[in-house]
Amino acid sequence: MKKGFLLLAVLGCGGWLAAQEIHVTGQQVPAAASFAQPYDVRFELSHTPGYAVALDTEHLPKDFDLLQASSQTLSPGTAAYDLRFLPFTLGKSTFTAVTFTLQGPSGEKALAQGTSRPQAVEIKPVQFFKEKTLRDIRPPYIPGNGWIWLLCVLILGLVVYFAWRFGRKKLRTAPAAGLPGEPDTRPADEIALSKIQILLQSGLWERAEYKLFYLELGDILREYFWRRFGLDVSADTSVELLRRARKLPVMQPLLPALRGYLDEADLVKFARAIPTETQMHAQVQTLQQLVRRTSPRPVELKEAPHD
Repeated sequence: MKKGFLLLAVLGCGGWLAAQEIHVTGQQVPAAASFAQPYDVRFELSHTPGYAVALDTEHLPKDFDLLQASSQTLSPGTAAYDLRFLPFTLGKSTFTAVTFTLQGPSGEKALAQGTSRPQAVEIKPVQFFKEKTLRDIRPPYIPGNGWIWLLCVLILGLVVYFAWRFGRKKLRTAPAAGLPGEPDTRPADEIALSKIQILLQSGLWERAEYKLFYLELGDILREYFWRRFGLDVSADTSVELLRRARKLPVMQPLLPALRGYLDEADLVKFARAIPTETQMHAQVQTLQQLVRRTSPRPVELKEAPHD
């Protein structure tokens, strides 16, 4: 008799566990998107009534940065999720599966999971001009005679030789903290802030070399992450760098400013956007403030004047 009751209890418990279900019944994932432009998707789910649905933010498409997420209860057993992403790659990509979890009334986690289908997405460059009648009016290129090429090679050789001589002379007179091949023992914040000052005085901005200016600024940020937190982010995309920063407690209040800097820098580096001088100074200030607020020691270096 007792064995019969025990068997019924086990079967009843198994039926209760099996009843906790969640399924992705519909998804609206566009097959095309524009680089660094908002990309909206929608998922509809059916689940066991009386339970809550949550988005698994730890496993999201790697080439898309989540900007915002909102949910809507359609009925006691159905829900909809509207997600907005920012694509950070060009060409063919895959919007990988998105996972939703079913949580109990008391906050139990992952009673069940529902996963969407992967979707191929074509990410196109930003279109600045809609005029289809534009034509290239440059004349056809006609190569010169062989002696012109020879002269160019000789001139290039002379430029390389004098650059090498100048580099050796500068290396011999360089200060100890800046010698290549020797470790820089200064604190990470001092190195980063001094390099930002050197970049501002390099003349890149004045020569309108905006892309190179932002590449150098990004290298300073990535080197600071390595020296300050021990994280090698030299090969990370902006999305990957931001995800690593989210795991650092000291970076939590600075994440919105860091995301804004990365978004604007990517537009300059990849979409050929031209920033204003005011925008440049604001982004430089963002990095300087990030270094100061994450430094374990007081920083005495001053900011560059904003002329």
